[in-house]
Amino acid sequence: MTSGIQHDNGKNLRNAQHAGVKFAQTPAARYVRRVVKISLDSVDRAILEGLQDDGRRSYRQIARDVGVSEGTVRTRVRRLEDAGVLRVIAFVDPSRLGNSVLALVFVRVSTAQHGAVVKALAELPEATYVSSLVGRADVYIQIICRDNEALWKLVSEIRSLSGVLETETMLEMAVHKFTYRDSAAAAASWQQDA
Repeated sequence: MTSGIQHDNGKNLRNAQHAGVKFAQTPAARYVRRVVKISLDSVDRAILEGLQDDGRRSYRQIARDVGVSEGTVRTRVRRLEDAGVLRVIAFVDPSRLGNSVLALVFVRVSTAQHGAVVKALAELPEATYVSSLVGRADVYIQIICRDNEALWKLVSEIRSLSGVLETETMLEMAVHKFTYRDSAAAAASWQQDA
């Protein structure tokens, strides 16, 4: 299996530049990222696993562990980042900073206003995560505020948005597991090895 980028029509492309795909932060580029699917081979999966273990790991160390050149790792990581598969970021633990409240807000919105509400929520500086749901709520937003007073003010602001029907807010008291490891990909990898 060759590693590469595929359009939804199934044509295998060697890389994004060959296909003329540019991954800028424009609306058109975000659309391209949605319609372009990337196929991963065992080298890609091993690189992703290494970065999930430690996002600060050097390309040289990953190359040694995977058994490929450092240039291969660099090229593959760049391709995975360009395709939107990989983002290496730093997470700050708000509980360690003091005076911070992490809340989970579930929002029911009118269907006609869904897009506008999601856009408004995603623009909130306190929002760390926003996603659309299927179930009793339509949108989930994770927010971090300096204290309960700031949380109350923000939730009131969210409730006042046009199209918001109802909110449910939960406070996070303790974190028992925190990982962004792609467990679905790991499970698929384990099944291939069996």
